[in-house]
This record gives sequence, structure tokens and C-alpha cells, in this order.
Amino acid sequence: MYVPNLARQKKFAKVLLILSLISFIAVLIQIYFFDKTSYEKISFLAYTSVMVFLFLALYLVLKINIHLIEKRLEEIKGLKLSKDLEIKSLKNRRFFAYIMIWVLLIVMFVSHPNIFKQFSTRYIFYLIFAIVAFIYNFYKLFTEFKNNKYSLIIIGKTIKIYFENNEKEYITTDNISYVKFYAITRGRGRRDRNPTLQIFDSEEKKLVEMTISTTDYYSLKKYFEKYNVTIDNQYKEF
Repeated sequence: MYVPNLARQKKFAKVLLILSLISFIAVLIQIYFFDKTSYEKISFLAYTSVMVFLFLALYLVLKINIHLIEKRLEEIKGLKLSKDLEIKSLKNRRFFAYIMIWVLLIVMFVSHPNIFKQFSTRYIFYLIFAIVAFIYNFYKLFTEFKNNKYSLIIIGKTIKIYFENNEKEYITTDNISYVKFYAITRGRGRRDRNPTLQIFDSEEKKLVEMTISTTDYYSLKKYFEKYNVTIDNQYKEF
């Protein structure tokens, strides 16, 4: 599996370690020739000391990140494909948070009906825009909440699709046009950490969409590759 910039991260970690050592040596030299009466030397010593801790902290953070990535890669490499798979969607708790916000807003406006009179025309426009944006995000979260009720039971080439623990339909890998993995966008360039799966039949009708764990993502990826199903993979864990 390709991990972006992993080799570059290791080189950069070495550079940070060297810089921290150089800065530490510079601090020792300054301490040896330290002059309490010189404001410039005191300031430079303080600056160099901060740089030592900064370079060392960045080095440690980068080394921990590299270690976690390598550990994760070893886990993925050792993952074995089972003949039977049960895939469950991840639960989305943001939907309930939105419900609570809506309830609080409704209570606020009901208990203070004159609150709108305090808004000027300009601020009412912003309020309407905020409400529209809120409704749009609420709709997206409701769709995600609905998709959380899907699950898959995979036996050989047969994939059974369940909705709320009731079998909705089934399909074989021979009748799948393609599958898609991607990360849901959250605005401002942010993406969900967990992958979302979509399965399309031979007529390119979307049969299921569900957010899954990264472990299930790698299992499904191996499964679909085994049966030569076309994969549109837009998800990157790292």
C-alpha cells in the first residue's frame, strides 16, 4: 500500500533531530560564555533554548506518527480475508446533536417571540442564510443517519443487504457494476476519517451507501479485488 510521504517524513525527522542537537550544542556554548550583563546574550540564549525544545517536540511527534502508520500497515498486511463477512455501518451521533440544537432554538423562539424584533434587516438576512445552511446540513446528517441502519452479510459471491436487520435484497458480485469508497466531506476541506461504501448494480443503480470502519474497508477491498469487481477508490486513510 502506498503511504504518501512516509519516506520523506523519516528524512524530515532526522533533520529535526540534527537541528535539535545543533541547537543544544549552541546552548551549551552560550552557557559557557554566558554574560549576565549582556541583554543580547540573554535573549539569544532564551531563543536558542526555545528552538531546542521546539525541534525536539516536532521530532517526537513525527516519530510517533511514523510509528503509528507503520504499525497500522503491519496490521493491514496481516489482515486475512474470511470466506464469510458481516459488515455493519458505523453509528453517527452528530444527528442527535443537531436534533438537540433544533429543540433548543425552538424553545428559545417560543419563549421569546419578540426576539426577531431585535434584528435589523441586515441581520435577518444572515439569520435566514444560517437557517437554510442548518437545514441543508440537517438533511445530509439525516441521510447519513438512515444509512447507518444498513448492514451486509457476505457469503461467497453473494452479498445480502439488510436494513434495520431485515433483508432488503441480495446481489452477486457478477451483477455489480462497480463499488465506490470515499470519505464524506465536512466543509472547509475536512473529510470524515472513516470510509463510506457505495454499491451499484449492473444498471448502475445505487443499492446501498454506508459508512464503515477502516478494517472493514480493507476486508471489502480485498473481497472485491478477489472477484474482479471494479473499484472506484477515492478513500485514503493516511
